[in-house]
Amino acid sequence: MQVKAVRRELRLLRYYALAMTLIAGAFLLGAVDEAHRNATFDTLTVHRIDVMDREGKLAMIITSHDDFPPPIINGKAMHRNGGADANGIIFYNQRGDEQGALDWSGRIASDGSYTSANTLSYDSVTTDQMLQVDNGNDNGKTYAFMIGWNRPNMHTPEFARLMAELQNATTAGARQAVLARYPDLVSANVTRYLFGYDQTNTAQVMLADGKGKPRIKMFVTPDGQAALQFLDANGTVVAQYPPAKP
Repeated sequence: MQVKAVRRELRLLRYYALAMTLIAGAFLLGAVDEAHRNATFDTLTVHRIDVMDREGKLAMIITSHDDFPPPIINGKAMHRNGGADANGIIFYNQRGDEQGALDWSGRIASDGSYTSANTLSYDSVTTDQMLQVDNGNDNGKTYAFMIGWNRPNMHTPEFARLMAELQNATTAGARQAVLARYPDLVSANVTRYLFGYDQTNTAQVMLADGKGKPRIKMFVTPDGQAALQFLDANGTVVAQYPPAKP
C-alpha cells in the first residue's frame, strides 16, 4: 500500500510538472508574441522601410536615394521621371497605388558647385499629382513655389496604352512622338495655377484657363517693379495695371 501511495504521488508530481511547463510555455510564447508586435528600439538603422497593410499592399515607403522605388499605377510599376536620386517618403492608397510623396536631395560637387531640391506632391486615386510644393537651390539661385494641375484619369484603357508606349520609348524624340498620338490626354494635363518666386528672384502668381493658357499674371521683380496683367488665349496682354510705359 505504501508503494502504491508513493507511485500515486509521483504521478501527481509528473502531471503537476507537465501542467506547470505548459502554462509557463504559454506565458513565454505570449510574451514573445507581444514583444514581436510591440518592439521598442533606441536606434534602428535601415536602408529602406516598406510599410504594408494586412492585405499585403504597400501603404508607405521610407527610403534612401539608393532604393527609391518606381511609381505604381493601376498596380503596375512604371518608369519614374525625376526623384529617383532623392531620399524620401512615398505614400500609397488602399489600392496599393502611389498617391503622393515627399523627397529631398542636396549635393556639393568636388569643384564646390551645389544643388538641392525638396518636393511635396499630392496625387489623387485616379490621377498623378494635382498639387505640388517645391523649393531648390542651384549654386545660390533659389526658387520656391506651389503649382496645381488638371490631370487626366489614369484608370482608362487609353491611358494604359499611353503609359505602355512611353515605357518603350528610349529617347526624348520617341516620347514626344508617343505624346503626339494621344492629344486628348495631353490636353487634359494642364497647369492651372502657380505662385512663388523663380531663380531670378521674381515673385509671381499665374492663373490659367482649362486649356492651360495663362490668363492672369501678377509679379514683383527684385527691384520692386510690380504689375498685374490680363492675357487672351494667345498670350497677348490685353490689360495691365499699372499701364505699360510707351
